[in-house]
Amino acid sequence: MSFIFSLLATFLLIFSTSCAGFVLNVKLAELSGKALSEYVNSAQTLFVTEHSEELSDAEMRFKVMDGKFAEPKGDEPVMDRAEILPEPLPDYFDARDNWPDCKSIKLIRNQATCGACWAFGAAEIISDRVCIQSNGTQQPIISVDDILSCCGDSCGYGCEGGYSIEALRWWNSKGAVTGGDFKGSGCKPYPFAPCTKSPCEESQTPACLSTCQTGYSANYTSDKHFGSSAYAIEKTVAAIQTEIYHNGPVEASFKVYADFYQYKSGIYHYVAGKYLGGHAVKIIGWGVEDEVAYWIIANSWGTTFGETGFFRMKRGSNECGIESNVVAGVAKLSTHPEVEDDDGAASSCSLLVGLVAVLALYLL
Repeated sequence: MSFIFSLLATFLLIFSTSCAGFVLNVKLAELSGKALSEYVNSAQTLFVTEHSEELSDAEMRFKVMDGKFAEPKGDEPVMDRAEILPEPLPDYFDARDNWPDCKSIKLIRNQATCGACWAFGAAEIISDRVCIQSNGTQQPIISVDDILSCCGDSCGYGCEGGYSIEALRWWNSKGAVTGGDFKGSGCKPYPFAPCTKSPCEESQTPACLSTCQTGYSANYTSDKHFGSSAYAIEKTVAAIQTEIYHNGPVEASFKVYADFYQYKSGIYHYVAGKYLGGHAVKIIGWGVEDEVAYWIIANSWGTTFGETGFFRMKRGSNECGIESNVVAGVAKLSTHPEVEDDDGAASSCSLLVGLVAVLALYLL
């Protein structure tokens, strides 16, 4: 009989402990606002949050996409350059330092209240890789609007989210024109202004227009830039690092929780707050701080977010799925005599240098 009582007591202890842990996790997931920020700052020391009264839960959701788009689509060809090019990699690498002449790598854009992060990530890495492959002779800022509005059902739901790999495939087959941020330069600038004061209205997917803005020097067809391939990257740190090290920034998707919105500086990892959806960003490098490995990432929420628009996230543990859905592509260098950069100035492009760069890339 004593054995039965002992067994029952053990079961009740285990059950009550598990139940308490479950209740605690539920409570942490429900934290929001100032209480969330205070808890996160007290619970860990890797990153700092800052509460803002400006952003409601509804407005936070405008900046993310349907969570299904953060997952791999499943039909992507997979590339593992770490297997092809096994080599020691540096402890610290930042694409901004490695390709200092490529202005787009340093650029932080602003998606406003449209869940177009998937199109931003694609446009950003296309811009970066054209510059890198051409040794800086071509520096287009690729239009998010062109991808967002014209990619169609194969990509997803526009401002509700989309597949990063499909954006790159569309670039391969249809090409993407140039275009900066709201009221910016290029053929098709972004149509939505940043919302600077709450309440903010959710933006709707714009109509696909095959025309450039008034006053732009080229027409829509001649302004197109094309890619030659689109692929997923093997879900390992080494594969992602090797891809960035040789070819430039990559696009990655991850799960977003409420504490990420309050991120101010440091190395982010999920602590508390509700799940809000998926998000796509651009990984530009990596590093180590106090023995904690991290990714260096460009967000598309303007320069007031995080570390002047950038943030760092734990590396090597697939934090929030950041290492599970990483994609990239190779550019076909433009034969246009001139390409607009972000300042709207024309920069001459060298076809010969571009062809050599593409050949070198394929030899890798």
